[in-house]
Amino acid sequence: MPLGRPRRRRRSGHTVLILFLVLAMGGAVTAGLWYGYRALSQDLRDRIAALQAEVLRLEKARDASERAGGALSVELEEARARLRYLETRYERDVPSGAARRLHDLTVQMLDQGVDPDRLAFLIRSAAAPDTCDAEADTKQVMVAVQVPGLALSDSAVTFADRRITVSADGQPDTDAQGRVEAWFDPAAPVQVDFARLGGTMEEVDGPLPLHHSMVLGDSEYRFSIVPGRRGFAEVTAVRCDFP
Repeated sequence: MPLGRPRRRRRSGHTVLILFLVLAMGGAVTAGLWYGYRALSQDLRDRIAALQAEVLRLEKARDASERAGGALSVELEEARARLRYLETRYERDVPSGAARRLHDLTVQMLDQGVDPDRLAFLIRSAAAPDTCDAEADTKQVMVAVQVPGLALSDSAVTFADRRITVSADGQPDTDAQGRVEAWFDPAAPVQVDFARLGGTMEEVDGPLPLHHSMVLGDSEYRFSIVPGRRGFAEVTAVRCDFP
């Protein structure tokens, strides 16, 4: 009997050891779970804070964009208003068409030293009824062209008792095959020269018909140039009192 007691003590010691190990392992697992929970919770809190900050930043950017869009809309409307004002002022103050040509001619003549009072007198005189000769003087002038291999003599006609000489230059016409003809193309621009007796010259250019006027003493000669028979232009001059 005495020999059985030590065995019970040994079994009791083993049970305590096993219980200690179970408790230790449970504590370790609990500690691990608690640590993992803490780490996961912190990570989630960090992500939530980052997302909240991003949402706040995007909301601020949206508000700034809406304010900037409003400001740009105001600036755009102001720019459009200024543009409409400038367009209206340009149409009102800057001459166009015939008025622009007269404006440019007036500036040119003033730059050349023409007396402003004389120029104003001439402009006002233009409103007076015309007094012109009943009959016009019409002549045919050959329009000179440059044709390779073909030499053409210059042609000219005179008006106002030979005090005005008129000549013309044009571009050669072509046939259906594109070959150059020996006469001018009436649809192409033409240059017409008006030479005064004494050497001064005036010129006009462009598609026919063309118009020009020249003053000699107390007479104004008004010219009209239109296509004539093939190779020629028809020049008509009308003499009117001046001014």
